[in-house]
Amino acid sequence: MRLMKSHFEFLANELIHEVFDYLSSFDLIKSFSKLNKRFSHLISQRVVKIDLSHLSKNQYENLTHIIPLNQIYFLKISNKWTINILSRISFNLMNNLQVLILYHINYNDLRNLFESKSMFLVFQQLNTLKIQSTNFNELDGQRIFVLRKIFSQMPKLRVCQIPLMDVNDFDDLTPTSTLQQLILDYCTMICLGK
Repeated sequence: MRLMKSHFEFLANELIHEVFDYLSSFDLIKSFSKLNKRFSHLISQRVVKIDLSHLSKNQYENLTHIIPLNQIYFLKISNKWTINILSRISFNLMNNLQVLILYHINYNDLRNLFESKSMFLVFQQLNTLKIQSTNFNELDGQRIFVLRKIFSQMPKLRVCQIPLMDVNDFDDLTPTSTLQQLILDYCTMICLGK
């Protein structure tokens, strides 16, 4: 009896998609995007979930050149250098982005993102925004600015997580009518002493 050798590229598309389900988006894109036209096409059929929060600066810079921006559905980013590199990406191509998680960034960086014209369309289409473990230094002025932008520039927002809010902030904010879930990691009541 003669055994036949099988190669990965000879597998059916359905089986390759099953294998792809076990890989992170980073590994999938890095390994298969430039392999050949068939694999590039198979990757292009997937809605991409990308977590950039654990990548080194070099990995991140290499990945930004090969990420299919129009396919990203979920994006998690962190660290100041990631935000700076992210500002160089053409966000108007991210027309499928629905979930944005910002991890370990401060309110100054958030303000810069909200002031970026390229981010305006991205914020318009988001249905989930999570800001996690933000640096609490210099919050007052930046926090109110960021919260106003969240509630005024995100008409489709359904889920929002904010790391810090004061009870008085609600006086100046009008949440969108689509907001279904507001998660506060920490809430203060500074007004009690007045």
